[in-house]
Amino acid sequence: MRLRIRPSLLAAAALIGLAAVLMVLAEEKPLAPPRPEVEFPRRMKQEEWRRVQARRTLAPRSDPAAAASQISPTGHDPFLVALPSEAGKPLIVLEANALRHSRVGELFVDCVLRGFGDDPLEEFRREAGIDLLKDVDRVAFSPEGGVVSGFFGGARFDRLEAEMQLARYGDEARIYSPRADRARLDPSLAVWRDQLVAFGSASFVRATIDQLEGRHAVAQPPIPEELTYGEAYGVIPGEALLPLFRGAHSGLGARLAAVASRIEVHVDAMRDVAIVARVTGPDAAQLDELGKSIGAALALARLDAKMRGAAVIADVLEFARVEPARGAFSVELALPVDVVERWFAGCREGLPGSGAQR
Repeated sequence: MRLRIRPSLLAAAALIGLAAVLMVLAEEKPLAPPRPEVEFPRRMKQEEWRRVQARRTLAPRSDPAAAASQISPTGHDPFLVALPSEAGKPLIVLEANALRHSRVGELFVDCVLRGFGDDPLEEFRREAGIDLLKDVDRVAFSPEGGVVSGFFGGARFDRLEAEMQLARYGDEARIYSPRADRARLDPSLAVWRDQLVAFGSASFVRATIDQLEGRHAVAQPPIPEELTYGEAYGVIPGEALLPLFRGAHSGLGARLAAVASRIEVHVDAMRDVAIVARVTGPDAAQLDELGKSIGAALALARLDAKMRGAAVIADVLEFARVEPARGAFSVELALPVDVVERWFAGCREGLPGSGAQR
């Protein structure tokens, strides 16, 4: 008598066998650990809001013509008032004091600045009277010039008088200008209340002081208070990023320049390094298509980096993603703290990440 086996029994036996094989494989080769959670800077934290309130040290303006530019009825943040106000220009702010106490800041200072013989920070403090790790609070960069806030009462600005022309300006500022024979080489420098320094062209530093002292009202600060979160933040027009897109990606860069009128950037670096770039523009449909194209490009670049063994690029792109929103989208990138520490592991033999595979 022939033994008949039902197909259902065969299927059950196959599933049991497959389960057994998977259990053996799991014991010999455990699954890779899940990716660590990274907190992205998408909104202001409570401690950052308290920081905003503490910085309102400039009295409200009484001039009716300047009323539209008031940040708060309780006062202004002098640094925000002083920021370059020309529309359509990139502007980046570094929270220097906060960055110094972040994990990446500690690694950079200890391994790079202090890892090669003489301490350049101490030498600068002796020469200039400014401790870059303690006296500098924030730094802003723009194509026109820069603005630095901090505590400069001990700075040796008197040394500039031997090389530059000194003039009082406005109510509480002094401007150091290059002499006639060096006017094309050296920028001007303005000091206001020993709390704020502006550097750049003569017109730029004067405009900065005029904004601070109410002679030139700015209807809307380029970076309003509610966007001053993270250890670095700023605004960039899409066209400013065009040089980053080359070769096969030049078309994507051209679309970004044409569609993105404003890119708002925030970087959280206290432990992990997490970046959010929010892209906005006048055409919602084109923004949606652009976001999809950037998302696909990031996925392909991540796969290509892994296949080529380009560890640094693969690390950068591991968390890369595009988050769509109504009339906008955000590009997010992150480096967990263990990756950051690995990059700096060989810093005393060279630059950060010198031991990593590129």
